[in-house]
Amino acid sequence: MNRTTTLLALAVLAVVCAAVVALGVSATTAGADEASPLASPPASGLPSDLESSTQATSTPSPTPTVSDTLTTTVVSAVTVHSGSFVRVRYRADDTAGGTVTVDLLVTTRAGDTVKRLVTGRVTAVGVVRVWRGRLRLARGSYLLLAHAVDAGGLSESSAKTAALRVLAPLPPLVPTARARRAAFAWAARRAGRVAVAVVDSRGRLYGYRPWVPFTTASVVKALLLVAYLRKHSTIDSYWRATLTRMITLSDNAAADAVYARVGRHGLSRFARLAHLRTFRVSSAWIACRVGAADMARFFRDMESYIPSGHRSFADYLLAHIVSYERWGIPPAAEPLGYRVYFKPGWLGAWVLANEAARLERKRVRIGLAVFTDGNPTSSYGKDTIAGVTARLLRR
Repeated sequence: MNRTTTLLALAVLAVVCAAVVALGVSATTAGADEASPLASPPASGLPSDLESSTQATSTPSPTPTVSDTLTTTVVSAVTVHSGSFVRVRYRADDTAGGTVTVDLLVTTRAGDTVKRLVTGRVTAVGVVRVWRGRLRLARGSYLLLAHAVDAGGLSESSAKTAALRVLAPLPPLVPTARARRAAFAWAARRAGRVAVAVVDSRGRLYGYRPWVPFTTASVVKALLLVAYLRKHSTIDSYWRATLTRMITLSDNAAADAVYARVGRHGLSRFARLAHLRTFRVSSAWIACRVGAADMARFFRDMESYIPSGHRSFADYLLAHIVSYERWGIPPAAEPLGYRVYFKPGWLGAWVLANEAARLERKRVRIGLAVFTDGNPTSSYGKDTIAGVTARLLRR
């Protein structure tokens, strides 16, 4: 082979080698482009198959937080005056037995917690527990709700709530128990016959011989007034003046006229309507009979029996009795700030002296009746009534 042929062969071989190298590089580059989406490193920097395995094993399965067998119940609905003591009964039940930890809550109807009564009280399941305490909340409607957690940390599957109704705060207590004892003991030592009845500021009746009937005398004029007002939507000037004289002056002729208009049966029907258990009518209004308890309750609640359009008129009459008849209850109560709506009555030379009244001061409203008979002097019965009143109102 000559030198020219040799050089030509070497040139061809070089071209072939270059082409082979170029084809290898092109194949390598094409393989990298196709693999790039899978070959990109994961965000964690771990291979994709390892990361997938790690995610699958590290995600926990859901853990139950509610016990299917644990339930709670607030036993009964509660109504209470704000600031008063109350008892709330509740229970947790669990078929697994043992003990649970209970919280007792007051919530709104929407479920917002207003007050926590019990926190973390450990109690045996199936046992009714009682919370006792003073509940101070705004007036309104609430729910009582018990939450429980068992030993495994699981809460109740269902909770039966109970309604809680909060009323306005009770008024101050008048008279106190001590004042009642003092007044009744003093009445028992007085000469003659004495009966006392008081409906306290919270509506409870107490008394000394409260159901013993006495002759009403002019105290019955308050019943005649209300019985008349109930039957007349309007009152002309003549009857307005007649009623005024009957109450403010204790005019007997005016009372005769009103009694003739109301009638014996009309007065008896009204007494039944007002639940006066001891009241008995007579042919003469002055001889009717009634117990102190009935008159104390009637005076305290009198306005509920009077048509609304006549209430201010009736209150005006009972508050404006002439000065010379303002003995007994008014001089004992008015210096203490009470408004007194009352009616006195007497017979003979004050042998019988009776009085019934409604006393009001701020949020306090009480009914009071003091009846006396067989008084040794004309002033003795008045003094008895004033003394009972003063002791009842003593703080």
